[in-house]
Amino acid sequence: MNETFSELLASASARVVTIRAADGHPLIKAKLLHAAAVAAVGVIAAPRFTAVAAVSALLRGITVTVDQPAEEAPAA
Repeated sequence: MNETFSELLASASARVVTIRAADGHPLIKAKLLHAAAVAAVGVIAAPRFTAVAAVSALLRGITVTVDQPAEEAPAA
């Protein structure tokens, strides 16, 4: 169980969340684990503000993507 949890945390810290404007330019890049922590605090501390921010992001055409960094080729 501990190994599974460790692998899950390692995977979450390796992935990157990118918030992009409607024209495709990245606004924010953060690790998935950090972004999830900030989102959880936002939902708990200020749920109305979080809801308004989500609706305004939808109306402005902002997109969120979760990317896994490419595996590096082993050094020869």
